[in-house]
Amino acid sequence: MKIAIPLFNGRISPRFDFSPEMWVVTVENGVLVEQERFPVTNLNLTQRLDQITSKGVDKVICGGIDRSSLDQLGNRGVEVVPDIMGDAELAFNLFMRGRLRSGFCCERRRGVCAGRKSSGGRRA
Repeated sequence: MKIAIPLFNGRISPRFDFSPEMWVVTVENGVLVEQERFPVTNLNLTQRLDQITSKGVDKVICGGIDRSSLDQLGNRGVEVVPDIMGDAELAFNLFMRGRLRSGFCCERRRGVCAGRKSSGGRRA
C-alpha cells in the first residue's frame, strides 16, 4: 500500500492543493519499506493528482481538500482520509494502528490525537 501525505513544515498541510511538499510512504505487511519526500510547489492541481496516480498511491491523508479533488481522487481509485491536522508522522503512525479518523488533530506535545468532530471529542 502507498500512502501520500501533503506536507507543510513536517505537518499535514492545511490545504491539499497548496502544500509545498508531498510525502509518499510504501507499506508492506504493516511495515514501512520505502518513503520519499518531494516538492510539489510548482505543480498545478491536475499535475498533483497525476503524480499521486502515477506513483500508485492507494490512500491520501490530508487536511482540507476541495470536493473536486476528492471526487477526482476517488475516481482514480484513491481513498482519502480528510480533515486531519497536526504532526504528519504521528498521524501516519495512528493510521498504521487503525486509529486515525477524519477530524483528528494530532499533536506531539500532548502525544495524542484528539478527535475534533467525528470522534465526539474523545482521545484516540
